[in-house]
Amino acid sequence: MKLIHLKHHDIDKLAWDVTMGEALVRLPYAFSWFLDVVSPQWEALVTPDYSYVMPLPVKRKFGIAYVIQPRWTQQLGIFSKEHLTSDIIDEFLRHIPYLSYDFNLHYGHLGTFKSLPNRIIDLSASYSAIQQVFSKNTKRNISKAEQAGLQVATIESSVLVDFWRSQNGDKPLELGHKLPLLCEATQQHQMGVCYGVFTANHELVATLMTLETDARIIYLVPTSNRLGKELCAMFLLVDYLLKTNAGTAKVFDCEGSQIPGVSRFYEGFGAVLQPYFTVNRCRPQWLVKLLHR
Repeated sequence: MKLIHLKHHDIDKLAWDVTMGEALVRLPYAFSWFLDVVSPQWEALVTPDYSYVMPLPVKRKFGIAYVIQPRWTQQLGIFSKEHLTSDIIDEFLRHIPYLSYDFNLHYGHLGTFKSLPNRIIDLSASYSAIQQVFSKNTKRNISKAEQAGLQVATIESSVLVDFWRSQNGDKPLELGHKLPLLCEATQQHQMGVCYGVFTANHELVATLMTLETDARIIYLVPTSNRLGKELCAMFLLVDYLLKTNAGTAKVFDCEGSQIPGVSRFYEGFGAVLQPYFTVNRCRPQWLVKLLHR
């Protein structure tokens, strides 16, 4: 297999997005417009006809070029309308032109890679069937939110960004800078929606952005304030999304998590594991922390 390393300005983004639109695994993270936001100088490994493509989110610090998973991006790797074999995956990894890399491969990769937990909910069933597997605690928390008079509504992206910033002042500046750009790009390409949860007094207590394809709804940037947590606002919001999209051919992608409490939250809705994978080379943890500040 012939592979070509392309710098950012050499990538044919039209051909790239055609491949992404036809890929067996279609994740919003790997479309060119998404990568342009989260990794503005991303590079790529491609076959000459773009039948296989692999984004390389390259960063440079202290004069060192390295590949690292961008923030707001869970899974990347190789994308194609053809099935990936272990030989193809190994070939791509061997051709990464940088000594140091640390990034994630999507769930469609084969091999003996270290796995990371992601959880999904199949939305092909009716809502009543989906609801049957909710845990007692989840049902109780949804009921608590409903009894408190909470309501879900779509919101402007600027409202979501302002709310997120109000609750995440300790997060890296890079996140706050990229979030409005990501919201704007997602809505421009009609691949996402911003939601808010409001009290009966119209007070915003929780927000969420979804990333959406014809096959997947990704739960991104969930944020609750103190009152939202007390009133179980996020339980109501997830239930709303499952109810609204039940009976479709999609899956609800929870985007994680390795945090036990967050994982239990997803499990309470009946989410099942769909692991993805991580690969790295020459990436001691002290260097990862230094370069990814």
